[in-house]
Amino acid sequence: MKLFTNLRSKLKDHPRLSFALWVLAFYLLMVILYLYLMNANLSTAPKFIYAQF
Repeated sequence: MKLFTNLRSKLKDHPRLSFALWVLAFYLLMVILYLYLMNANLSTAPKFIYAQF
Protein backbone atom coordinates (compact mmCIF):
# COMPACT_ATOMS: atom_id res chain seq x y z
CA MET A 1 0.00 0.00 0.00
CA LYS A 2 2.88 2.33 0.76
CA LEU A 3 4.23 1.76 -2.76
CA PHE A 4 0.90 2.86 -4.22
CA THR A 5 0.73 6.02 -2.10
CA ASN A 6 4.33 6.91 -2.94
CA LEU A 7 3.63 6.42 -6.65
CA ARG A 8 0.51 8.56 -6.39
CA SER A 9 2.41 11.38 -4.70
CA LYS A 10 5.12 11.23 -7.37
CA LEU A 11 2.47 11.47 -10.10
CA LYS A 12 1.11 14.66 -8.56
CA ASP A 13 4.60 16.16 -8.67
CA HIS A 14 5.18 15.37 -12.37
CA PRO A 15 2.46 16.79 -14.64
CA ARG A 16 4.05 15.39 -17.81
CA LEU A 17 4.05 11.86 -16.43
CA SER A 18 0.47 12.26 -15.27
CA PHE A 19 -0.57 13.48 -18.72
CA ALA A 20 1.28 10.61 -20.41
CA LEU A 21 -0.53 8.09 -18.23
CA TRP A 22 -3.91 9.66 -19.06
CA VAL A 23 -3.08 9.48 -22.77
CA LEU A 24 -2.01 5.85 -22.40
CA ALA A 25 -5.19 4.96 -20.50
CA PHE A 26 -7.35 6.66 -23.15
CA TYR A 27 -5.49 4.87 -25.94
CA LEU A 28 -5.97 1.51 -24.24
CA LEU A 29 -9.69 2.16 -23.84
CA MET A 30 -9.97 3.02 -27.53
CA VAL A 31 -8.12 -0.17 -28.51
CA ILE A 32 -10.35 -2.29 -26.26
CA LEU A 33 -13.47 -0.68 -27.72
CA TYR A 34 -12.18 -1.19 -31.27
CA LEU A 35 -11.38 -4.85 -30.64
CA TYR A 36 -14.78 -5.44 -29.06
CA LEU A 37 -16.63 -3.86 -31.99
CA MET A 38 -14.57 -5.77 -34.55
CA ASN A 39 -15.11 -9.14 -32.87
CA ALA A 40 -18.70 -8.75 -31.65
CA ASN A 41 -21.54 -10.12 -33.73
CA LEU A 42 -23.74 -7.03 -33.66
CA SER A 43 -25.49 -7.50 -36.99
CA THR A 44 -29.27 -7.07 -36.93
CA ALA A 45 -29.82 -7.96 -40.58
CA PRO A 46 -31.83 -11.14 -41.26
CA LYS A 47 -29.95 -14.26 -42.40
CA PHE A 48 -31.47 -14.25 -45.91
CA ILE A 49 -29.86 -10.89 -46.72
CA TYR A 50 -26.43 -12.55 -46.64
CA ALA A 51 -27.56 -15.51 -48.72
CA GLN A 52 -28.53 -13.27 -51.66
CA PHE A 53 -25.00 -12.09 -52.36
